[in-house]
Amino acid sequence: MLTKEGCRVRQDRLRRLLSEAKIDAVAIVHPLEIYYLTGILFPEQFPGQPALLWIDAGGDSWMVAHSDAGEPLVDACYTYECSIGGTINPYMRTQLGELVAERLQASGILAGRVGYQREFMPKLLSDQIDRGLGTEPEWVDMDEGLHRMQEIKDDDEIALIRKAIEVDLAAYTAAQKVIAPGVNELEVLGAAQQAAHLAAGEKVFHDGDYQCGQLGGFARDRRIEEGELYIIDAWAIYRGYWSDLCRTFAVGEPTELQESIYNHLRAFHDQIGDYLQPGKDSRDCAKAMDAYIREHPALKEAGLGHHGGHTIGLRAHQMPDVNATRGGIFQVGNVVSIEPGSYIPEVRAGVRLENMYLITESGPENLSVYPMEIRLQK
Repeated sequence: MLTKEGCRVRQDRLRRLLSEAKIDAVAIVHPLEIYYLTGILFPEQFPGQPALLWIDAGGDSWMVAHSDAGEPLVDACYTYECSIGGTINPYMRTQLGELVAERLQASGILAGRVGYQREFMPKLLSDQIDRGLGTEPEWVDMDEGLHRMQEIKDDDEIALIRKAIEVDLAAYTAAQKVIAPGVNELEVLGAAQQAAHLAAGEKVFHDGDYQCGQLGGFARDRRIEEGELYIIDAWAIYRGYWSDLCRTFAVGEPTELQESIYNHLRAFHDQIGDYLQPGKDSRDCAKAMDAYIREHPALKEAGLGHHGGHTIGLRAHQMPDVNATRGGIFQVGNVVSIEPGSYIPEVRAGVRLENMYLITESGPENLSVYPMEIRLQK
C-alpha cells in the first residue's frame, strides 16, 4: 500500500495549496483521493462504504469511515455502522453525514472557505457540513489542484505502478500460451486473469480489450480465427494503481503486410526519447506519432487511430494526455503510456503497441520491458 511517509508528504503539499488559495479546510470524499492522502483504500464498488477526510490548512486532520483499521494517517478517525449481521445498511451516507456534522459542531471549527471535490461531493454531505459549521461557507472547487498534484508520482506510487505492470505482463505471458485458432476469447481472458491474481499474490482487477480481429472490446464467446491479429490492450490494478499496456499477436503465421505494419509501429518506441522529456509538449508527441505512422504506404490515409497515450496512476487516464489538440507539458515524475496504433481491413484489425514510461531528468524509463514480437512466444 502507499506509505505513511508518502502520505505525509502529500498532505503537506495539499496544505500548502490550501494556504496559497486562502482555503481554511478541504473535505475529500472520493476513495482514491482518501487513499492518496491517508494510505487507506476503501472499495468504490460493493460494499462501497463512503468516507470523508477533513484536512485543515493549519494542520489537523480527521476521517469519518466505516472502520478505523489500517492506521490511516489522520489525527482521529470516527466510525459508523455499515452493516448489521452482514446486511449492508442502505443509508450509509446519511450516517456518514450525521457523524461529520457532529464532529464539526463538537470541535467548534471555523471555516469560511472550504475546498471540495466538485465531481464527487454529494449534496447530502455538503448540507451536513454546512449544518456542522453553523454557517454557509464558500465552497471552493479543488479538483484541478488535486489533479495537478497527482500528475507527478511519488516513490511509493511508482513502486505500486511497477508492481501493477509486473502483474499485467504476467497476464500477457499466460495469454500467449493459449492463443491459437479455435480457442475462445473468454479462455484467453480467463488464463490471463488467473495469471494476474497469482502474480499479485492476491485478488486483483484484470481486463481490457480481448477481442480478436477487432480494434478493441471486451472478450466475447467467440473462437479465434487463423489470420487475424489479436490486439490485447490489457489493464491491471494493483492496490489502487493502474497498468495499461498493449501487445498485438498474429494468430498463425503473419502476412508480409501484417509484419511490415507491426515493425513500423514498433519502431516508434525506439524514438520516444525525443518526445518524453521534461518541458516537452505532449501534443507534439501525438502529432509526430501520427505523421510517423502515415509514412508507411498502407497507413498513409489511416494514420493514428486514436490518442497517442495518456498519463496514468490512480486512474487509467490522467493529464496530460497525448492528443494532437489537448495535452500539456511533461514533467519529471509523470508516468505516461505511449500507444501508437493504426487499423486497416487488409490486416484483419491492425496493430497497437503500448508501453508505460516514467519521465526522469534524463528522459524516459521504460517501466514495461517485455518483448514486442508479432509471433506468439509459447
